[in-house]
Amino acid sequence: MRRRGMAGTESGAPNNIRTAATIRALARMAPLDLRRLARDELLSWMAVLPLAVAPVLRLAAPGLVGALSHLGLDAGSWLEPLGAVAFAVITPVLIGTVVGFMLLADKEDGTWRAVAVTPVSLRGYLVWRAGLAVGLAGPLALLGLRVGGLNDLGWGAGAGLALAGAPLAGATAMAIAVFTDSTIQAVTAIKLGFVLLVLPAFVMGRGGPWSLLTAVVPSWWPLRAHAAILDGQIWQPWAAGAVAISAALAAACLCRTACADAG
Repeated sequence: MRRRGMAGTESGAPNNIRTAATIRALARMAPLDLRRLARDELLSWMAVLPLAVAPVLRLAAPGLVGALSHLGLDAGSWLEPLGAVAFAVITPVLIGTVVGFMLLADKEDGTWRAVAVTPVSLRGYLVWRAGLAVGLAGPLALLGLRVGGLNDLGWGAGAGLALAGAPLAGATAMAIAVFTDSTIQAVTAIKLGFVLLVLPAFVMGRGGPWSLLTAVVPSWWPLRAHAAILDGQIWQPWAAGAVAISAALAAACLCRTACADAG
């Protein structure tokens, strides 16, 4: 029994050393990412855009609603869905785009091949970056929902909606990194992706087959959760579905990477 316990301890030691090395390697990436972000004006602008848009919307929304009401248009009913799209969908996608471009730059300069033979591993590296995007997107989305003033959800429902949309950041980052091979491809994919992700906001609640078909779009789920909140319905299953579908997309990207490495 004593020998068996000693053998278990000895086998666990390399794993502990490997885990510690992985943590140290990932910790060293954070300051490098911040320096790269500071050097790239476009990525820096995209990262802070949600914080700049929120107070502008808060100040401009009442005047815009009043001006449109004089023209006989009811814009008030669109304010809350607009806030949900802006901060629960677009904000996470912007953060994911920033991280995705950073991953793509690493892919182009050969960093992926170097990381693959380190204790971090390529899969761990991608998961770390995607998790970082989600961790940044959640608080930014909640801050936008609160500061923007377009959604009177309260802290609990607002946090739930932000958490439902935040995984879009990880899925976006992984998709850009895995499925594109150049900046031109990435920019094209992002433009098409934004159109696709905003589409559910225009067809939701109108009924018919189009409303159901858009359920395959990841942004449909947090927007459906928001609609349930407004209607006083149970929204948590829709939020859980949003997390699940984004996680499934990220897992598909990892499988794509594994298959490419095997090939």
